[in-house]
Amino acid sequence: MAILMQNNMGPVPCDVSLLSAGRPRRVGILINPKSGTNRQGLQALLRVLDQHKTAIHQYVVSPTSVSGALAAMAAQKVDMLGVCGGDGTVQAMLTALLHNGPFAVLPPVALLAGGTTNMTAADVGIGGKPAAALRRLLAWAEGRESAGQLIRRPILRVDGGPGSAPRFGMFFSAAGITQVTRVRHVTRRRARSTLMRGALGTTVTVGRYLLGLALRRRVVEPTPIAVRIDNQSYGTRDYLALFITTLARLNPGIRPYWGKENGPLKYTAVDDQPRRLLRAVPSFLSGRPSRHVTSESGYTSKNIHKAVLEMKAACALDGQILMSTPPHVVTVTYGGEVDFVRV
Repeated sequence: MAILMQNNMGPVPCDVSLLSAGRPRRVGILINPKSGTNRQGLQALLRVLDQHKTAIHQYVVSPTSVSGALAAMAAQKVDMLGVCGGDGTVQAMLTALLHNGPFAVLPPVALLAGGTTNMTAADVGIGGKPAAALRRLLAWAEGRESAGQLIRRPILRVDGGPGSAPRFGMFFSAAGITQVTRVRHVTRRRARSTLMRGALGTTVTVGRYLLGLALRRRVVEPTPIAVRIDNQSYGTRDYLALFITTLARLNPGIRPYWGKENGPLKYTAVDDQPRRLLRAVPSFLSGRPSRHVTSESGYTSKNIHKAVLEMKAACALDGQILMSTPPHVVTVTYGGEVDFVRV
């Protein structure tokens, strides 16, 4: 079996013992039946599982049920996980996996795009419709597929202060992005078209947001945030957008970061009223440094180890709004690494 491990530097050969290629894997599948795509495709998933009796599966609809399912799968000696749900389900899985620690050794994880936006699965998951992806995954786990790939990625840890449990995910956002996320939640529920509830709808929403900014319209309210990065204070500024991620790309395939430092977390922020917005957009979305996307013009991108943010507004992790009594301090740090399977 050919196995590659991929990190942010590109694919490199890895030790095949990481996946014990000489024996089948015991696979556990978490399925969120309420996630966007799964609502229409659940029966197709079950038909695939009927053909692979060695795989176990559990339905999960909340962080509590995810934690319980992972504990049960650890007791059943599951050594590879599949997750079929949206970004929120993936975040709940990462939190339970890294915070609760049900497994003595972290199993590799395969993400199937069973949700609505599926930004995490688009970056590190298995492509295609969930049923087809599940079929390939189970065939590979049984040793009947000849190639696989591991993608090792750092995970964000988000701490909200005393009395709150940490959360783990791959895309933290604040300021205008969180405001747009709330709007997207509403439009998704109202959308009649399945396409508009998915990545296309997200693209349209973000496009309207960018167009409004380019036309100097007040499409979101500036958010004052006191920022401290790697022990350096940047004071309090008004931000249009701020996010921290370990994803290589965001939906729909954009890479809005261009930092050169060696930190594991990508930090990007846009000040309120940035300069030359229309000229900056191509460089910003592609992550290509240019004279238009500079800190002096209101655009900052760094690779960091730790960010401490003090704010009065809500923030979000993988599309899930995080509420806290304002003002609150949020700390985002490196939370460990997880191997994702792609076949």
